[in-house]
Parts: sequence; structure tokens; C-alpha cells
Amino acid sequence: MNDENIHIGLLLKQLFRYWKIYVTVGVVCLTAAVCFLLLTPQEYEFTARMQLIQDQQGIMSEVKMLKNSSIGALLGGSGSGMNTEDELIVLQSRTAMRAAIRQTDYQVEVRQRRGFKKVLRYGADNPIRILFPEQLLDTLSRPVKMTLTLKDGVVRRVTAKSELFSRVTAEHLSLPCRIELPIGTPVVASNGNEALLAGEQTLFVTVTPLQTLYEALQKEIVVKPEVTLSDIIQLRIDNESKQRGCDFLNALIAAYNHYSRGVKVQEANLNARFVKERLDTVTVELAYLEHQIEKYKRFNNIPDPTLYAQATMTESRQLEKTMLEAEARLKMLDYVATYMRHPENEYASVPIVDGVGEKTILLYNQLILDRQRLLLSSEQTNPALILVDKQLSEQRKMLIETITASQKSIRAGLEAINQKNYTFNAQLDALPTQEREYIEMKRQQKIKETIYLFLMQKLQEKELVNSPDEQAARVVDAAYASAKPVYPGKLMVLTIALIAACLLSLITIGIHVSVHKQR
Repeated sequence: MNDENIHIGLLLKQLFRYWKIYVTVGVVCLTAAVCFLLLTPQEYEFTARMQLIQDQQGIMSEVKMLKNSSIGALLGGSGSGMNTEDELIVLQSRTAMRAAIRQTDYQVEVRQRRGFKKVLRYGADNPIRILFPEQLLDTLSRPVKMTLTLKDGVVRRVTAKSELFSRVTAEHLSLPCRIELPIGTPVVASNGNEALLAGEQTLFVTVTPLQTLYEALQKEIVVKPEVTLSDIIQLRIDNESKQRGCDFLNALIAAYNHYSRGVKVQEANLNARFVKERLDTVTVELAYLEHQIEKYKRFNNIPDPTLYAQATMTESRQLEKTMLEAEARLKMLDYVATYMRHPENEYASVPIVDGVGEKTILLYNQLILDRQRLLLSSEQTNPALILVDKQLSEQRKMLIETITASQKSIRAGLEAINQKNYTFNAQLDALPTQEREYIEMKRQQKIKETIYLFLMQKLQEKELVNSPDEQAARVVDAAYASAKPVYPGKLMVLTIALIAACLLSLITIGIHVSVHKQR
């Protein structure tokens, strides 16, 4: 009968028979762990926080200019809320990353051996500066490694190698110097601190392709809202240099602000072009009308422009005000419709028109912004870009149809107002023909003046957007480093070494026992 009980003591006794294997494997694993800790540079965690600033442009200008007019919302500020998810994508875009990489020289790493480690030299701690042509850094497809041996500020020997060319060697070069490579000519210069160049030292330089570095940073950097539905954005990254980690996050925030401001300026310039075109037209019409009024007054001998005000009643003034607003609104709708139908404005944002589907226009302008962002990181053949273009085409047709319907509605309203005004006009038949014609010209003048003042105010808003302090995000916490290194963790490495030693020992004992039984 087989004994199915597990004898712990006997099992332990058999395992302890192979103590030499445990000790040998344990020493090997512990040695590997210690070597890993000695050879691996320490990394710190860097954190920065910024707050998205909601776009509120356009509101105060309408209040100041049209506070006494009910057409204040004619082209009112969009008040469009900022989509946090979209801003996170922009923050991690290739454009923003590239700007931060350029500013911090992330592509060009200079290291120096200190003990067992190759320590990163950055900023004021770096004895040299290596300047590569910008086109070379943008188009580099394979890493380039260089080894420089310096003694008292003189490059005794430099060796460059890469998959792109054969090994290149140069000797006895004085700083600053040029290194002729088949792919370009970098310049090696002193960083300004002669004390760092004293003595003999060897520097190891690695130039990483931009796309490779961008893909690696996208995996390393963490960009997320501080809490759900918050406009406070947290940025985190690990790096071995305290200065470079802080500089990179701060440069990334600055690049995001620069790009977002550029988008606002571009949109403001497009709107300014529309406003200037209309403003030029209205200015000419207003000047011509004023000239006609002056000429008419002299020809018909109308000395007192207040005769009409004295003859009108309260109801007539209200009717005139309503007609003035309706005709001005109709004129602006004509301008917007003409602007949208122009081929050059196919992908230009559309000003908000009150009562003409504000949500639809906001959606259309958001699609325009999404298209601009997609163009930053994709080509014209991107399916997402094709889908946005299709949506824009459909949305543009809907907007034009909506504007046309609004124009018909306003014209119908004007007809109703004219019918109400018929009774009052009958009372004016007794006035001389010249005075009635003069009244009509003055009314047209008021319409032109209202539109002119409004367009001037919209033009001033463009200058506010171009102000140097315009930002999309304010810095809450500038980048700062953790107090202790976060990688490599000594306890974690030693724990992994212990587990590996146990597993390898058991595997080795199992193989040994199997071989012994076969014999």
C-alpha cells in the first residue's frame, strides 16, 4: 500500500542535501542584483500641474458697445467650453513634444563614466555643447554614437559610428571644432565653464532619432486630469537628471501655451479678415451716404435735421428701432452667408449668429479646430481627417440652409412691421416729399453706423487675442522632483533576486534529480 502522506521533515532533509546549489545560485543572483544597482542610473519622478483657462473672449466687447441695443448677441462671443480630452491630446502632440525636446536638447545625451555608471551630464553640469543642424535632427533615422576624449579643453580623439555610415575618427581638435560626418557637420564647443574641461575625461554622446524619442516619451509621460472632470492637468515623467526633468515639463507647458495661442491668433486673423472686408464695404457705403445727405440738404434747403424727431410719436420711434435692428441683422446674415460660400473660407471658423443655431455653429467651429489638430499629426489620407471633412461639408450645408431660413423669417417679420407702420406713414403724407426722402436717408445712415461700430469692436477683439499675455493654461505647480529616487528600487530588486534564486535553485535540483534517476 502506497503512503500518500507528505513528510515535511524528509522533504526538507532532501532539499538541504543540495545546499551548495542554493548557495551558488543565491550568490549569483545577489551579485547580479548588486551589479544592476551599481550600473543603473537613479531616476527621479517629476510632477507639474497646470490649469486650463476657459475661453471667454468676445463677451465684454458686446456688452460695452451694444448695451443699449437688443442686437448685442448678433455675433456674440462663442463661450465655447474647453474640451479637456482634446487639450490632453494637444499637450501630448508631436508639435508640443518636438518643441520641448528641442528646448532641452533631449535628442543629444552626453554621459560620463563615474564609478560603474555612465552619468548624464546636462545643463551647467555638461562641459561641452554639441550643435547639430536642425534638419539633421529632424530627419535622422538611426542613432549616432560618439566618443570624445578631452584633455584640458582639447579634443584628443573623437570617434563616431552609426548604421548610416562607416566609423569616423578625428584627432587633436581645439574647441570649438567641427566634426565632418557623412550625414552632417556637428559643432563641439565649450559650455563656458573652463573648470569642467580641466584634466582628462571621456564623454559618450548619443543622438536619438526624433520619432524614436517621441514614441518613447509618449509612453513615459503621464498627462491626466488631477481628478475626474477637473480642468487641473497633472504631468509626470521619470528622469535621471533633476534639471532636465523639470526643464522638459516646463518646456512642454510653454509649448502647449504657444501652440494654443497660435491657434487663437490664427482664428482671430481669419475672423479679422472677414470683419475687415465688411468694414471696408460699410465704410465706403457710409461715406457715400453721408455725402448724399449733405448734398440733398443743400439742394433742398433742409436746415433743421430735427424736424422728423419733432413730428414722430413714441410708437413710430419704437417701430423704427425694431426695423433698424431687423435690417441690420438681415445685413449681417447676408455678410456671413457670402463669407461661407467663398471657396477660400471653406475651412474657416464662422462667427456666432444669434438665433441661427448657435449649437450648430459651435459644433461646426469645433470640427474646424479638430481638423487643424488632426493635420498636426496625420496626412490628408487619414480616415479620421476624411470623416471630419465629410462632417464639415454636411454641417456647412445645414448652416447655409439655416441662415437662408433665418433671412426669410426676418424678411417676413419686416413685412409685418411695415404693415403696422402703414398707418403711421399715412400721417406723414402731409410732410413735404423732400423731408420724407431725407428721413429715409437718415434711417439708412443709422443702420450703417450701427454695423460700422459693431465691426470696429470685433476688430479690436482680435488685438486683445494677440496680446502677449494670452495663455491657454496657467501654471499651478512648476515642475519639481521627488525627494528620493523612484528607480531602481533597492528593495524591489533584492526581492526579485531572492525569488529568482529560489526558482532557479528548485529548477536546478529538479534537473539534477531527474538526471540521477535516469542513471
